[in-house]
Amino acid sequence: MRLPFTAKTLHIGLLAVTATLWASAQPAYSWKPVRIGGGGATTSIQAHPKVKNLYFITTDVGTPYRWNAVQQRWEGMLYKTTVATWENRSAASRLAFDPGDSTGNTLYITTGGFWSIDGTVLKSVDRGNSWGDCGILLDVNPNKEQGAGQRIAVDPLNSNVVYVTTRAGKTPGSATNGTFKSTQAGAPGSWTKINDLCGSFLQFDASGGAVNGVTRLIYLGCADGTYRSTDGGATFTLIPGGPADVKKAALHTGSGLLYVSGGKGVCKWNGTSWANITPPTPGNYSAVAVNPNNKDQVVVSSGSFDPYRFIHYRSRDGGATWSMMPVNPDLSEAPWFATTLGQATGSFCWDPFNPSMVWFTDFFFASQTTDIWASPQVTWKPRAAGHEETVTTGTLLCPPSGGNLLHSSMADVGGWDHPSLTAPPAVGMMKFFPWTPKREWGNLSGVAVQETNPNFIARVGRAGWDGPGYCGYSADGGKTYTIWNSPADASGGRIAISATSETMVWVTQQQGSYRSADRGATWTPITTLPKGIILGGANIFSTGPRFPLAADKVNGSKFYVYHSGRVHVSTDGGRTFSPHGSLANSYPTDHLTLETTPGKEGDLWVGMIKAGLFHSSDSGTTFTKIAAVESVDFMAIGKAAPSGPATPAIYVLGKMNNAAKSLYRSLDEGATWTDLGLPAIGKTPLSMAADRRVYGRVFFGTAGNGILMGEP
Repeated sequence: MRLPFTAKTLHIGLLAVTATLWASAQPAYSWKPVRIGGGGATTSIQAHPKVKNLYFITTDVGTPYRWNAVQQRWEGMLYKTTVATWENRSAASRLAFDPGDSTGNTLYITTGGFWSIDGTVLKSVDRGNSWGDCGILLDVNPNKEQGAGQRIAVDPLNSNVVYVTTRAGKTPGSATNGTFKSTQAGAPGSWTKINDLCGSFLQFDASGGAVNGVTRLIYLGCADGTYRSTDGGATFTLIPGGPADVKKAALHTGSGLLYVSGGKGVCKWNGTSWANITPPTPGNYSAVAVNPNNKDQVVVSSGSFDPYRFIHYRSRDGGATWSMMPVNPDLSEAPWFATTLGQATGSFCWDPFNPSMVWFTDFFFASQTTDIWASPQVTWKPRAAGHEETVTTGTLLCPPSGGNLLHSSMADVGGWDHPSLTAPPAVGMMKFFPWTPKREWGNLSGVAVQETNPNFIARVGRAGWDGPGYCGYSADGGKTYTIWNSPADASGGRIAISATSETMVWVTQQQGSYRSADRGATWTPITTLPKGIILGGANIFSTGPRFPLAADKVNGSKFYVYHSGRVHVSTDGGRTFSPHGSLANSYPTDHLTLETTPGKEGDLWVGMIKAGLFHSSDSGTTFTKIAAVESVDFMAIGKAAPSGPATPAIYVLGKMNNAAKSLYRSLDEGATWTDLGLPAIGKTPLSMAADRRVYGRVFFGTAGNGILMGEP
């Protein structure tokens, strides 16, 4: 528990009011994912060779997951990271277990941030419940490593020896690129760079025996081919005649057969020569796996993101002949999914204890079949429970009533209207905003509901990450959507709806603002608002966590927009705006939230990451700075406490009086605050909402771990 804050003086005009700001002890908040199921690129899956039903998956931007066989769901292993590691220690590129540990508890992962290169290796000795930093700085970029193979591995004959290789091309002398080795089980300070080779996969072949106490044969797949060490890693030599641009490999541990996939097809190395075993359909092959109990049973797949070129092949004779596996999808754990399974297939995994069970990962899920040899189709089931990997690109919203409990805005898959928080949505925006002729989904950035009729929903976004406007409305609570025709320069941004009518105000990304009173059939430019209210370039991810637009929740004629130190107010239903009260300036890509209070006309709050929290009770004419609040990443307004005054709860993720960043709540309009602790969300939050029907419930949309819900 943090100590009570000291007394502070709040200056309201010429009136000085003294209030004691304190943080009281509270029951710990419990954090868990909102149930959606999948949704992001799943880069690898592995089965532990000595522990039955123990699987692990890694992702391109989110936490790695461990399979809970009892509950039949995935468990995220990096939710409890600190604020300092939300960016660069929160996404796992690849995972390796120690094959010599029969308990399955010893794990290693390569981690890095969302497009960052300041990665490292983390180690766990309790099956991923806690992690220690191995103290090596590496070029690890999980989002750009989706097509790579296994880049980290533990010597099966010596648990103290760990290898890791990086993704970049040959960079002689680079301190963060190349192939590295630890001979002390990954201990900090034990890593040495052994060469400049940058590999896509690492494979130890224990069938070749040991030399000097380590595995003698090691394979390293690189852009120019497969390298082999026959002296325990002392030297590596390119195997002549092999394929170039190799991506992934599968080694049969009993025979030493090595199956390699890449841009030119699939090849097999028998220890002395290569054989081209590419299936009949040419393509950029990626995933490959061999049955641990049968060296001739192999599965491969194309890495194409084109749903019309989806190909899975299986072979019973080591690739001499192949049969295609048409997919029969079982979407019971992800009923919202509205396209083809297997797009951008990342990896295969053959269960070592069940010769008929195989998994694959793709751009959305980890899918499982219990009969790989089924005919004429193979039933694949996305095992999506617990796997939450979406990226929030816009508004999270809790409506005041109606059939939906939450509305979300997401990259790639668009988002959802959530009638349940514990069951997956039956339908999502992927269906309502499907692929365009250029094969771009709707990437949604804003959602709003009408306060007096939450069944009227408006959504704005873009076709693809940087395309034109892809927006629409629902008049039936999200059962159906109608896409409207957007003005030529209007895309992305945020949307607000009048409290008492279907009038919409749309602040677009980079460009101007628009008003519609006919469900988006026509849009009128709002010339009294400046352009550039939301900047961030042309990309959907560049908008940032900035929410400068809100409708009054009582007076349907009032809208509010923050820009350059002023709140612009409309009292005529969004036709015109005029600048009102002055505030601190906030750069157009900085965190900012403008929110209005339920049941109070003209009551609004503005939170800024660089200036704190401000409150107005006169429609933005004057503002009071809440003295204790030092910075606001996000703020949200939720249901009042069951006992006490009916004042809505104010939640702030930020800093107060030089204390560390945490989640705070006030029940008296900012006079006192309760420290609720740092949310266990594992990734940088990009949006926040507070439940208006359940006291204490808070939501964060993250940059890769989906939506996390906190409750006392």
